[in-house]
Amino acid sequence: MTESSGTGVEALLRADSVALAASTFVRVFAGVGLGREQARYQVGKELHRQFGKPHSDDHYAYEAIVLQLVLVWEQARVAARAHSGVLILLPDGVRLLAATDATDELRALLSR
Repeated sequence: MTESSGTGVEALLRADSVALAASTFVRVFAGVGLGREQARYQVGKELHRQFGKPHSDDHYAYEAIVLQLVLVWEQARVAARAHSGVLILLPDGVRLLAATDATDELRALLSR
């Protein structure tokens, strides 16, 4: 997925969830080694970069999207929640990071 055509929660909610999960994963986990930790807040930071910072009323919508992305990653077994605010890069996550088309690769990982 490329940069959003709009900003804010409306554009975020219109985004294809698998494509958003793939592109966000690649940006958040770039340079993170297998089994290494990445702070969950980096996911929100990446969404802010792409869609703008949420207005106070939209904060919970952004948090819900962050959780949805993490759940997609866990379902695909590319990352897992470890402890408070920490995500761990799993072996299939390394495969996703190396993929030519991250969205297609994530869809394949989700369908197995």
